[in-house]
Amino acid sequence: MYPRARSHPGRQSAPARYPGSFLLALREALAEMQWEPRRWLGLAVECTDAGGHEQVLGLENLYRRLRREERTTWPGLIVEMLRSVPPESSSTVNLNEVAERILLRLGPPFAPATEGKEIWYQPLVGKRLGVTLVVDYPNSMSYVSVQQIAESGQDAAVWLDRAVANLRGKTPENCVNQIHEESGLRHCEVGDAYDSSRAMLLDWMIPGHDDGFFVALPGRDQLLVLPVAKDALGHIAWLRALASRTHETVPYPISGEIFWVRQGVWRLFSVSIDKDQVIVTPPPEFTEVLQRLAPDFSIESEDSGEEPSEESSEDDAGPVA
Repeated sequence: MYPRARSHPGRQSAPARYPGSFLLALREALAEMQWEPRRWLGLAVECTDAGGHEQVLGLENLYRRLRREERTTWPGLIVEMLRSVPPESSSTVNLNEVAERILLRLGPPFAPATEGKEIWYQPLVGKRLGVTLVVDYPNSMSYVSVQQIAESGQDAAVWLDRAVANLRGKTPENCVNQIHEESGLRHCEVGDAYDSSRAMLLDWMIPGHDDGFFVALPGRDQLLVLPVAKDALGHIAWLRALASRTHETVPYPISGEIFWVRQGVWRLFSVSIDKDQVIVTPPPEFTEVLQRLAPDFSIESEDSGEEPSEESSEDDAGPVA
């Protein structure tokens, strides 16, 4: 999971998911631009720019752009990106003026922020998974705060709907392709850092599945989808193992678990492994679906090849909006 403890750039390092060479390049670029890092927020760092404005710099987009380049060029590239950041403080951006840029991200909660700077977050599945809003720029992005939403004069649900509509507008047709014929597993392959976010568009991208989808979000750039059907039930343990292994290796991990998404409601589809046996515990709401599709189907299966994992009790479902 993402680190959630607070840290201070002056005393501690950023989350360990980022290599030291990236952090050194970031500090060098911040110093050149006269930006002062104030506090790490897990996937972002809170800074004060040369003009005294507070900025929240998203690290994931930054690192994603740099990792394909020679490391010796990183400080200069970061400087170029920082120069493209709007001069106004990200916390003072009027959402009504950047409505066409608002998109969404999925992930676990952020570390707690200081009062008045809380990043807006709506749980989807308890404390396991939720959605944030971001303002997307060509070379940067900023997270939307609770204060910005309050000052916009519109409810958060309105901005979430707008983010979903904007994401739909930048989603090409046929971007969800089958990658495993036997199971019917599909993968979203746009590659723009918003593939996992497109889990919020499933009914639009893959219409005609009234019983919903089994969804895995191993990382920000991975969206694995298995439409719920009788034949898909036998592949749940395999999908859980695939998600878990992928989650351990991707640069921006989200979750190694499986979720059942139907009509915008997310629920944990619990899969645990005890020695050579996979134990699947569907949410109570899935009982009717299981009885209708496969009344004689066993929800226990043989070894999937995955190591045992601990299950948390934080599996409350949450609607999209």
